[in-house]
Amino acid sequence: EATGQVYRGDQSSVFHGSQASDLNYLARLRAYQDVSESTNLDVGTSYSYGHNDAGVTDGADIGRFTTQLFGVDATVRYKPLRRSIYRSFVGRTELVWSRRDQFDGSQRAFGYYVSGDYQFARRWYAGVRYDRSDRADQATVLDTGMAAVLTFWPSEFSQLRGMYRRTRYAQSQTANEFLFQVQFAIGAHGAHPF
Repeated sequence: EATGQVYRGDQSSVFHGSQASDLNYLARLRAYQDVSESTNLDVGTSYSYGHNDAGVTDGADIGRFTTQLFGVDATVRYKPLRRSIYRSFVGRTELVWSRRDQFDGSQRAFGYYVSGDYQFARRWYAGVRYDRSDRADQATVLDTGMAAVLTFWPSEFSQLRGMYRRTRYAQSQTANEFLFQVQFAIGAHGAHPF
């Protein structure tokens, strides 16, 4: 599967277009393969290009700098046919390289995450995630984080999720967060998940 997208040049803190012609471009290539009757693999690569905010000071455009992102991702799913309502596993990873042009030269940063979600009972899932990333505008600064997640599905239309996340920022600051999510669907019955 190949996709291409063009966006208005303002995409959060990564891309910042100071002119109407400053667009953000995204290309993605994705492949899917069944490895066995209970396992499949989904891999992809992506590239994005656009202007950044390094040349914008107090609303004035004093320079024209760009950012390029290149990413590789993979997802492996395991769901045994005989025990599919009781056991499953989803593992994910993504690696992203960034090149950001700015006044002091080009900053080359790298970041990735690895996560896994294991279904250990009919309606219960547990997961972990690890993140590590350089800062795009100052690649010598490194942030790391990890999280543990517990999810309960009361029905196929709702889920309750609790997460503990610990992030260590480069300035020797550590953030501990407890997050709780309630998700539900209203309307037509969706397709059954794999």
